[in-house]
Parts: sequence; structure tokens; C-alpha cells
Amino acid sequence: MPTVKSLSREQFDREFPTLRKLGLKLASRTPKSGWIRSIRTLLEMSSPSLARRLNIAHSGLLKLEKGELSGSITLASLRRVAAALDADFVYALVPRKSIGETVRARAQEVARARVTPVAKSMQLEAQGLTAQQLERRVQDLALELENRPRELWR
Repeated sequence: MPTVKSLSREQFDREFPTLRKLGLKLASRTPKSGWIRSIRTLLEMSSPSLARRLNIAHSGLLKLEKGELSGSITLASLRRVAAALDADFVYALVPRKSIGETVRARAQEVARARVTPVAKSMQLEAQGLTAQQLERRVQDLALELENRPRELWR
């Protein structure tokens, strides 16, 4: 019986290709001068006007624009600026791979890290596993771990 968490993961993964494509598209189109300055300029709004709309000093707005470019601006500030520009603030973390792929890869990594030292110890005691047996143990443990993803991040 699927759990709510596994169903949520599956739902996210179904939407993943669209999210990934959109995330890459937006990232590649970020204006060199930043979103704040670009939208403000396209609206033909002066920086003193935007500063007034934000109820901050002109120097504060310049600091926000520089902060956006350097990555030091806060999410709260971006939300405020978006509202002042009559824009929506969109924030997303877009995984590089689907959640399922990430969990599977991590399960493989953890399983290999757990099984390999035991296999080496068994070899020293002349009870070694063949490469095929070792790989089978890794795959079996990885499948178990995929069903208990919390164990993957300890």
C-alpha cells in the first residue's frame, strides 16, 4: 500500500520534467542587471520612485539591486520589491534529477558503503563473495533503503 509520502514523491516526479525545464529556462534568462533593475527600467520607473513605493531611501534601493546581483538579498525583500513592481515573486528549488532518481542513487551509495567493508572482512576470513554476489547484496540493501529513505540521510 503506497504511503502519502511515496504518493507525494511520485506526484512531484510526474511534474519534474516541466519544473526542470522551466527552472533551466528562467535561470538562463536572468537579466545581467538583475530582475529588479530590469523590470523597473522596462516600466520606465526611476529608482527614486521605486524607493518611495518601498518606503526606503534611494540608497536602500541601490543596496537591494546590488544585493540581488550578489545573492545577498533576502526573500522577504524580494517579495516586497515584487509587490512594489506589481509583480509576482516566484521562488523554487529545482532538483537536478527526479526525487526517485535521487533516492535510488543515494540508496546505492549507502548500500555500497555498508556492504563493501563487510565483504572485505569476509575475504580476509576466506569467506569472500564473488563480484556478482557482492553486487546482488548491494542491490538488495539498496531496494530496502529506498523504502526507508530517512535512513539515507544520516
